Amino acid sequence: MNEAESREASDSVPETLVPGSGTAPPVTISHPITGETVTMTKSAAKKLTRRVMRDQKREATKHERRARERARRKERKRQTKEQIKNDPAAAALTRVPKPKPEPFDARVVVDLGFDDLMTPDEATSLAAQLGYLYGVNRSSSHPFREVIFTGAGRLSGQALGFEPPPSGAFSYPQASTSETSLFQDRVGLHMEGKSRGMWRRWQRIRLMEYGGLESLWDPTATSNSEPCAKDDVIYLTADTDDTIESLEPGKTYVIGGIVDRNRYKHLCAKKAEALGLRMARLPIDPSFLDGQHMQARKVLTVNQVFAILTGWTETRDWTEALKRGLPARKFTTNTDEPEVAEANEDHV
Repeated sequence: MNEAESREASDSVPETLVPGSGTAPPVTISHPITGETVTMTKSAAKKLTRRVMRDQKREATKHERRARERARRKERKRQTKEQIKNDPAAAALTRVPKPKPEPFDARVVVDLGFDDLMTPDEATSLAAQLGYLYGVNRSSSHPFREVIFTGAGRLSGQALGFEPPPSGAFSYPQASTSETSLFQDRVGLHMEGKSRGMWRRWQRIRLMEYGGLESLWDPTATSNSEPCAKDDVIYLTADTDDTIESLEPGKTYVIGGIVDRNRYKHLCAKKAEALGLRMARLPIDPSFLDGQHMQARKVLTVNQVFAILTGWTETRDWTEALKRGLPARKFTTNTDEPEVAEANEDHV
């Protein structure tokens, strides 16, 4: 949508108030992203228009921004060389080789099979979390041997009995099937588009395009590696009494890949149960948190859960690992308060 069209869409919005309500009536517009005819409030239409214009401006200036970043990197390299030239001590430090990473012999899978339960904005947020996850694994001294992203399988969120949130602005895909491509889901489209497909070149990251989570142990699935034993797959969810004491070599740990604003209770647990997988929870307990208690809303992002797992591979200490992954805002320092219920904690 160009600027002229944006003004036209805005000008077409009627100003007449609904009698007795004090608010403007809903308007019908052509959605600038999906092209569908949708009905929304005038305020929502204006916000959507501004968002599209902002994205278009960002897209138009991306080459200029990248050129500036390349220039900044070049200048930093020049300054570093100048410092080394004038400071022998700095030169000695730069010659210290970085220790070679020692991979931990386990796999982490991000289950991206809930595309049918997310809005486009939530899928975009999840894509950003995957980028943070990759950065954590790449910089770790003990990265996981392999991280796998799986897409939709035969068990979609809707197939498990969950309904997508009502919204006139977005359309939702049909229930996932084994033929659904990871690259055609919302997260995949985002990574292929705005990220220019960079995730296909990420080190120690494997993308399983078809088959979903089930393809991990399905010998008929198209894959780049041998299928794992189903008994070695552990789905991480707080809706279980089985607490992980340590990460085990040879195991595959699954993180539920969804941004849902805490809408769907027990989603990951229900999927694990339907697939016949073992469930386990992280030891998020005051005994590992210096007596601190988590606040009522315990749901963590995908990258926060992964940071905790990676923290354990590096330190073999849950207290240190939890400090790395849990944001400070999640805690209350009042140790006299009783522990809050864990019903809202679905992903850890």
